[in-house]
Amino acid sequence: MRGFDVVVLNNLGGGQSVHVSNLPIPGESVKGHDWQYNIDAGKGPNSAICMSRLGARVAFIGKAGADEAGDRGENWMRQAGVDTTGLLRTKQARTGQGVRIMAPGGRHMVICGESCSWALSETEVCRELDRLQPAKYFFTGLEIRLELALVALRYAKELGMKTVLNLSPVPQTPIDTMDFVDYLAVNEVEGAQLAGLRDWREIPAEELTRQISQKYQCGCVLLTLGAEGCAGFKDGRFWRIAKSDVTAIDTIGAGDGFLSAFTVNLTWGKTEEEACRWANEFAGYTTTQEGSISSYPLLSEIQPYIKERLQ
Repeated sequence: MRGFDVVVLNNLGGGQSVHVSNLPIPGESVKGHDWQYNIDAGKGPNSAICMSRLGARVAFIGKAGADEAGDRGENWMRQAGVDTTGLLRTKQARTGQGVRIMAPGGRHMVICGESCSWALSETEVCRELDRLQPAKYFFTGLEIRLELALVALRYAKELGMKTVLNLSPVPQTPIDTMDFVDYLAVNEVEGAQLAGLRDWREIPAEELTRQISQKYQCGCVLLTLGAEGCAGFKDGRFWRIAKSDVTAIDTIGAGDGFLSAFTVNLTWGKTEEEACRWANEFAGYTTTQEGSISSYPLLSEIQPYIKERLQ
């Protein structure tokens, strides 16, 4: 039995976006334009679809309402080849919604709507993880309950899976250790929050990733830096990769695309640094396209592009 390359656990939701001339500050009203609705389905389905389009065998675990948004997210995943037998539907809650506020230059803010994954239990998740074995990687984030994500990560580790955590959004409840996380991914804002900094530039990226690694005892720290590329730290070794040389028009979904592409590269047997380089070019490409799910290409479409870029 071949099994799955990646099992994804995260929120399924509905997405909408609005463009503004500048990101608002507290107390400020700004005019919005170019509203778009139903543009994605949350970090969970976005990542699952991205990895499936890159050729990975992917299964999804989550809970959605018995409503239009839940139907839409499930259908998008099925069309991409994702196994959705672990997506549980309920009439007790509605599928959550999120809003992305986008400004010129790719700057943006994200408001995560209340997720109906609060109705997903630890027992249900562990049962689905058992059923979906064998599987190589477990991929999750924090658009679901923190406690649920931590239980699932520990259980996936017990099952022999490599664990990937997108620590977004950063939880208000402190986490003592994450020695059950093989790959911890944060962006520059989240990394600064974990290290207790106002701005990640207060210390070198190498020191920032080292501090996060030592504090949380995780296997590998991945730090995406927006317009400044990405960095990684594992077993005392640091690497830094400059941003892909592209003209960005829409950065929404690039972070999810980076971590998804990184994980797929690991299933191919690439080293962490090799995976970062490939994922960095992949994420750069997605910023030249509009939307999140719509910006994720098939492997056959992106492979020649990245091969040329990495020469």
